[in-house]
Amino acid sequence: MTIDDKNILWLDLFGFATYNKKKKLLDACPRGSDIKKSFLHNDLARSLFTEQEIDKMMSVDNEKFEKILSSYQAKGIICITINDEKYPNTLKQIDTPPFCLYCKGNIQLLNSLCVGIVGTRKPTDYGIVVTKQFANELAQNDITIVSGLAVGVDTVAHKAALDVSGKTIAVLAGGLNHIYPASNYQLARTMAENNLLISENAPDIAPQSYYFPIRNRIIAALSRGVLVTEAGEKSGSLHTINYAINYGKEIFVVPGKITSPMSAGTNRLIKECSAALVLSPDDILETLNIQKENSKNQSIQLDLNEQIILDYIMAEKKTFQEIADHIGMPINQLNSTLLNMEMEGLITKLANNSYIKS
Repeated sequence: MTIDDKNILWLDLFGFATYNKKKKLLDACPRGSDIKKSFLHNDLARSLFTEQEIDKMMSVDNEKFEKILSSYQAKGIICITINDEKYPNTLKQIDTPPFCLYCKGNIQLLNSLCVGIVGTRKPTDYGIVVTKQFANELAQNDITIVSGLAVGVDTVAHKAALDVSGKTIAVLAGGLNHIYPASNYQLARTMAENNLLISENAPDIAPQSYYFPIRNRIIAALSRGVLVTEAGEKSGSLHTINYAINYGKEIFVVPGKITSPMSAGTNRLIKECSAALVLSPDDILETLNIQKENSKNQSIQLDLNEQIILDYIMAEKKTFQEIADHIGMPINQLNSTLLNMEMEGLITKLANNSYIKS
């Protein structure tokens, strides 16, 4: 690791050292110089930080700093600075590239073909089903799913990729030692084994509210395109879309009911932002010029009753009783038919004995 890399990692230790402050210091520091010795007691440092902040920074001397770096290695954390050849080119091309990516897992995924999937933290049954459907099939076609490990759509997308042994990247807002939300701790551990967790913040930096919209630029930059499966009018996921638009990425949006508040954001994107309306993963694969892998559902032949059920369910969940009343089929036969359709991946069973089209 070069002294220039260590300068970045040392500055990253301090949460009060914002991106712009770090950039000013790094730009002013001659290459190959120790920033601790060169700049922290000069006029530039005093203009950027308080005396208390400078004292705190200087308290991390070389010996203490080397112990911190050793702790990263012991925890399997890989530090990829912007000077590293492994640093993804897609991030170098944006106006505020992270100075370092702190990684845990398979770093080769940083340069894989990625699609970001984002959306509401409170998805409806419809949002859950379509997110699973898109993440499943995209992952099965060698696309790495990128999201933010938040509750809701993010979590569904990561898990759906893992369910089909696909690849997925989680971009964290805080450091790798602060998995947020805590409910996704086990998911994060699983992803760190063969997939990837990344953050631009040093491992011990706790997540702050303003880190979340900022980290969304990384999701957008890593991805060839970004998909929004379900989002309300003021969903935070729309920050990711703004970044993606600025970076010239493909924007994909799943439409929703015009009466659903959880689809207000997605429907507005289609109306106002010339986003591509997608009705199936095939639409994304076609846009990205990816030859689709053969899927099981292509060979399924539906009988009349199955087709009637699918047409009735469409994108809106129906209870078992509603389906029974609609189709007029004996209960035992309907149970068997629904079970077969579920096993074939045509429908998904939800809570309260209801079903929705997969």
